[in-house]
Amino acid sequence: MKVLIASTKELCYFSGSFFLDRIQEELERENVQVVRLDFDENEADYSLLEEQLGKTYDAVLDVNSRLPYLIDDHGKRILNEIDAPFINYILDHPLYHHPGLVFPIDRYYTLGIDRLHVDYMKKHYPYIKDAALLPLAGTKAFDALPFGEREKGILFTGTYLKDEELDEKIMALRNQINDATYQLALDLWDAWRDTTQPIEDCLMLLLKKYSGAKTEKEVDAYIWDFYEMSGFAELLNHMFLVDQKKRNKKRELVLEQLSNTAYPLTVVGEGWENSAIASNANIRFLPARSMAASLQLMGRYQFVLDINPMFPCGLHDRVTSAWANGAVCITDMSSEFDKEIRDGKNVIFYSEHRMGQLKERLEHMTEDDLKQIAQSGVELADRNYSWHTHGQELIRFIEQINTK
Repeated sequence: MKVLIASTKELCYFSGSFFLDRIQEELERENVQVVRLDFDENEADYSLLEEQLGKTYDAVLDVNSRLPYLIDDHGKRILNEIDAPFINYILDHPLYHHPGLVFPIDRYYTLGIDRLHVDYMKKHYPYIKDAALLPLAGTKAFDALPFGEREKGILFTGTYLKDEELDEKIMALRNQINDATYQLALDLWDAWRDTTQPIEDCLMLLLKKYSGAKTEKEVDAYIWDFYEMSGFAELLNHMFLVDQKKRNKKRELVLEQLSNTAYPLTVVGEGWENSAIASNANIRFLPARSMAASLQLMGRYQFVLDINPMFPCGLHDRVTSAWANGAVCITDMSSEFDKEIRDGKNVIFYSEHRMGQLKERLEHMTEDDLKQIAQSGVELADRNYSWHTHGQELIRFIEQINTK
């Protein structure tokens, strides 16, 4: 097997190249021949691809890729001039990556980290031949401490986006697109802010209410006439600021509520100086770290907090890496995602609407209880969510799409 891995877009905290490095290591461990191309996204120099034209691979792989945008001097899609299926590994809701999912790539496949994201890509993007679920694996730090020697505190890693700036960008939709799209963003925020339903379901309900449409086909016609867009997926792409705003508010709420437990709270990431909780004396704020440095911190804390970014049926790598590094993972991810993920067994589940229950529970758990949960998490990660199992699943997917 021969795979071309292209890194065209760096993600926050250099996580994109970090994940591709882990994938490459596992593929090579399985004797897959890997060709790696790392692009300088600042210069946007894609001449590296010229020598790949006409070559044959079992797959071309990238995360949140820019490759589908590229055309040659004759207007042809460059990916169509490489004899290989293309796999775009989408590491967030597909609404953020809509523009790169619509292009006519002949052998276009995607991976997602949430079952509903996978279904969404299958439904809304006709050029995608197939999509599959592949959650990100957990990565072990090289120097994780024994549980009893760790800081008896809660660690959260994540970014905060300035709320006022998000509101300004939402307001700018009025000038960038039209008044109707701006008003829809406001209405979507009001309708979705306190619900647990997926954003796409909430938007569809709003559109059916406004248009009187009974079917999704009728909704698409309404979107074309009223919002001057090609369909639902394009319109949802313009609602990404609403999604970001809800993530912000949720993170603030959960962290505020957890700031007065028996366990000190540490928050690592960019932008928190602009948040409403910036002056909270019970929270220690640390600057952003690279992905590798964040993993080392996970190996030094007894708890890692996961504030799920509205993945209704998905798994964030904060969870798998918390397990891999022997921390107790506190998460509000879907309990339906994997029946092996059990409350009190290998995670502690919570709801943002019942934070008092979580605080009371933490205060009554013994260190032996916590050690057992942490150890069970390590075992689950080793069994189902290691980079080894991740690599095996990816190889099976590549084999599968090459038989189609």
